Amino acid sequence: MREKKSIKQIIVFYVTSISVTLGVVLTILMIITGLFSTASVLRDSLQVIAKTASQNFSSNLHMLADRMDNIAQEKILSGQEVGNDEKQQFLADKKSRIEFAWLAVYDMSGAKIYGDDMAPTSINDTEYFQYLVDTDNITIGEPNYSNDIWQLSVSIPVKDQEGNSYAYLVGSYKYDLLNDVLSNINIGLGDIAYIVDRDGNVIANKNISDMGKNENIYELYGSSKNTKIFDSMLNFQSGAESVYFGLNQHYMAYSPVAGTNWTLMIAAPGISFMTILWWSVLVSVVIIIALQIGTRKLVVNIADKISDSLSIATERLVSLSTGNLKDTVVLADNNLESEVLTTALSKTVTSLAGYIGNITEYLGQLSAGDYSMEVKDVFDGDFIAIKDALSFITVSLNETMLRINQASFAVSSNSSETSDYAKRLYDGSIEQTAALERLDGKIAVITQKIDEIDNNARRVKQSADIAGQRVEEGKQQMDDMLSTMDSIHNDMQEIITISQLIEEISSQTSLLSLNASIEAARAGEAGKGFAVVAQQIGILADQTADALQKTGAIIEKASLTIGQGMATAKDTAESFENIKEAATDFADISEKMLHITLEQKEAIEMVSEEVSTVLSIANTNQGLAKETDENASLSLTQADELKQIVSAVKLKE
Repeated sequence: MREKKSIKQIIVFYVTSISVTLGVVLTILMIITGLFSTASVLRDSLQVIAKTASQNFSSNLHMLADRMDNIAQEKILSGQEVGNDEKQQFLADKKSRIEFAWLAVYDMSGAKIYGDDMAPTSINDTEYFQYLVDTDNITIGEPNYSNDIWQLSVSIPVKDQEGNSYAYLVGSYKYDLLNDVLSNINIGLGDIAYIVDRDGNVIANKNISDMGKNENIYELYGSSKNTKIFDSMLNFQSGAESVYFGLNQHYMAYSPVAGTNWTLMIAAPGISFMTILWWSVLVSVVIIIALQIGTRKLVVNIADKISDSLSIATERLVSLSTGNLKDTVVLADNNLESEVLTTALSKTVTSLAGYIGNITEYLGQLSAGDYSMEVKDVFDGDFIAIKDALSFITVSLNETMLRINQASFAVSSNSSETSDYAKRLYDGSIEQTAALERLDGKIAVITQKIDEIDNNARRVKQSADIAGQRVEEGKQQMDDMLSTMDSIHNDMQEIITISQLIEEISSQTSLLSLNASIEAARAGEAGKGFAVVAQQIGILADQTADALQKTGAIIEKASLTIGQGMATAKDTAESFENIKEAATDFADISEKMLHITLEQKEAIEMVSEEVSTVLSIANTNQGLAKETDENASLSLTQADELKQIVSAVKLKE
């Protein structure tokens, strides 16, 4: 088991921990604040330096451009009547007055017309010549190394008297004029000062010896963060950032050079500006450690006094916690809070002993069943609440016991009534169960009858469906017979028409026979043979007429018979139609009867289920009624016991 620390150790530990923590936190805050403030001041200062140097660089370039512009404005260069020798002498005079490395005039193709011998014979392969052609304005070329010196070319169009460009004046300045700006930038050991073009190429360096290396800032200090900063810088923006060139942290600032496509970039190593900060931090840490040592000694002394003073009260509190209320408390005499503590502890122990004695006596009487006693008035201060609580408990117990006594009579009476109601409920449940069982038997019989009705209804429906089919077949046959008789009737009409035609032919034949007989009589002996033929034709015509009369009578009789048969067939067909409608109605009634039977069957099944449920509930109620009767008897017994217990308690009048 781990040993517990004393109050002295706790005080020393916590005070020391807090002071050390505060020292560490303050040191860290000082370092962070110093780093951020130094970084902020450096970025702001470097940005001001970059802008100032950029403006100085731009001012020098403008000064060079103004000089070239003044020379180009001279009439001697624009006049066509002046010879090249005089113009070359003019340029030589200007060169001697200004820091030119060389000065020359070139035609529109970039070939030299006249000028200094050091000037190149052609400039058409230079980048600034292309800008000069495109813009037809002053153009400044990048620094270049020629004739053992670094130079900076400035070119401007030369215009004739009509204002048209006919040549280009190019002057190459010594680079030292511009390098003064970069060399004057001193921002710490290992600082950087570059002029870069729009592609990031270093075209001017503070260290002239490094200008011929053709360096690119993306290749020198490439990283994802640096790339974003370089992109912003080459987009002609100003700013200051904290960057890492390799493993070394730098503070960088940049600003565009007005009038060019160049940007000035300066950077200073962070370590150059952090030395003073780290020294101040080191001094602060030493001071904090010294203060911690002094504070610890002071805290130990104070903790000793507090620990010695509290040990007396602690020992007595320990014995008090074990139930010791008899020993006296040793009073401290050191004019500290511990003296007040021991005095108060002594008084507290004495008071507690008296309170506990009174409470023990009072609780003993309560445990004996005597609720009529009064609490003695010996409690002081907040301990009065104990007295009030005991008095309240006594009053509450008296009231509770009185209510229990009253409730025991009420419970006894209610238990008797409940037992009677439970008995009646149990008897009713038995009768209800028997009635439901009888009802369940009747429902089973009804269900059986409904099943028989359902079977008969299905058979009736089947018979109705068969009768309907037979009626439909008879109606179809009758329709066929009507169609046949109608066809026969039509044929009879045609036969009658033919008979009438034959009768007319017979009449014409008889008339023809008569005429032939007359003509044969006129012919005398020669017409006797023809008269015999005519006579036979007449006989045949008469026979034909008699046959036609008999046939007509037969046909007329057959036509009447066929007409009566058709009328009878139509009546029969109408009877079949009525029978079909009756069969259809009978089938519908059978279908409805079948549905009604199914619905009655489902209803009876549902009623049967409900009756079963009610029967189950009735059985449950019967069990509950029995249990209620038993519980009521038990409650009556318990009420009697409670009444006996209450009668043994002594209450206040």
